[in-house]
Order: sequence, then structure tokens, then C-alpha cells
Amino acid sequence: MGKDRRRTPSPAQPPPPPPPGAGPAVLTAEDVEVGVGGRQLLALPALELPAGGCLGLVGVNGSGKSTLLRTLAGRHLPDRGSVLLDGRPVREHELEFRQRVGVFLDDTDCFPDLTVAEHLRMVAAAHGPGPDAAARCDRLLDALGLRHRADAFPDTLSAGQRQLLLLGAVLVRPARLLLLDEPEQRLDTGARGRLAEALLRCRAEGTAIVMAVHDEELLGRVADRVMVLEGGRVVDHGPTAEVLERGATPWR
Repeated sequence: MGKDRRRTPSPAQPPPPPPPGAGPAVLTAEDVEVGVGGRQLLALPALELPAGGCLGLVGVNGSGKSTLLRTLAGRHLPDRGSVLLDGRPVREHELEFRQRVGVFLDDTDCFPDLTVAEHLRMVAAAHGPGPDAAARCDRLLDALGLRHRADAFPDTLSAGQRQLLLLGAVLVRPARLLLLDEPEQRLDTGARGRLAEALLRCRAEGTAIVMAVHDEELLGRVADRVMVLEGGRVVDHGPTAEVLERGATPWR
């Protein structure tokens, strides 16, 4: 019997994500408004994200990106409007929602008494990949460039390595949706490239992503659509290349 000549994709060349708009919507929002003390923080007319789609949120600090992510994660309750995950209202306290959504916000933390590898394995095991948990952790250690720090404790990591560990704890779990707030912070150019490849692989597996970014290269590589926010309002929204060409982003 001859050898099987089929090859799996190289880690450096993740399989392509689904075409934009493919499949039913994973995440939808309509007429969402969020305010505090009589001041409006966010006004979002509509949002629809399919499986494998990636929406990049851009804008200057204070433009509403983090508020939008927290609203999508159920941590801010809108004053009006609806946010739905697979047609059901977002409820951050429900176990099913937590099992289906990976969240990386500025309050993310790690377990100081666990090594890098132990941390990832514990998170993976807790979120149900079953017998694939160990292999999934090993692949992610290689993908993020953390293999040589697998036995290190968090307080011995550099700022960039710690950022990768925290991101790894989100990416190692199977998720229907990822919500990421500036995942590229504290990462050098090489680490940002590895992060882009890991996120593209998530997209190829059908995970939808919403991420706030300040890095134009990461945005261009990973996101198929961009939403530009200013003062809590959407000032541009469309395919990534078109939005960048129109010059509505903070980089123009």
C-alpha cells in the first residue's frame, strides 16, 4: 500500500478563512445604545458577523472600542437595543455563553502558581476539547513561540511573553466567538506575525472574531471588515481594503 501523500497545512501557512459573509450570523446587534450618567458612550445601528468572519474595530483612545467589546461580551448592558449570539440574548453570567465565547479584555489575568504549559492545559481541559486538549496546547505553544518557556512561571516572563500566555489561554479553548481588546499590545513584530497566523487559523476553523486593534498590519492580515468608531459612533464600516483606502482610520 503506497504512502498517503496528502499534506496538512504548515503552521506558517494557516488554511484560508471562509469567504466574507459565508454562513449564518454568529453575532448580531441592532440599535444598541450604552450610556452612563446621561452621557452616551456608544450608538451602534447594526452589526452582523458570520462564522469565520473577523471585524476589526479602530479609532483613537476613548472612541468606544472597549465599550463595544464589553457590550458584546455582556459586561455592559445596553440601555436599548439587542445583542444576540446564535439568535439568543447575550448573558455573560450564563455557563453556556462563557463556554462559547473567548474574551480578552484589559482585566485578563493568569494563575501565578502554574507554569505556562500547566496554565494552557488547565484552561483547555476546563473548556472541553477532551482527549485533544494536550495536543491543542502543544500546537499553541509552538504557534505563539512559547515552547522554550513552557516550564516558566508567569512572574519570570517578559511583558510580551506574558501577553502571549494570556492570549494563549483564550485561543486554546474551542470558541464560537472571540472578543479581543488590543491583543497586539506589548508584542514585537515577530510575535505579532505569529498572533496573526493563530487568529487566521481560528477563522479557518469557523470562529468569529471581533478585535480592537491599533496595528494596521495586523488589521489588514486578519480582519475582512473594519468598523471605525469616533465618539462612540460608527463613522465608517465596510470591507477592510475599502475602509483603509477611504482613509477614515486613525492612520490617515
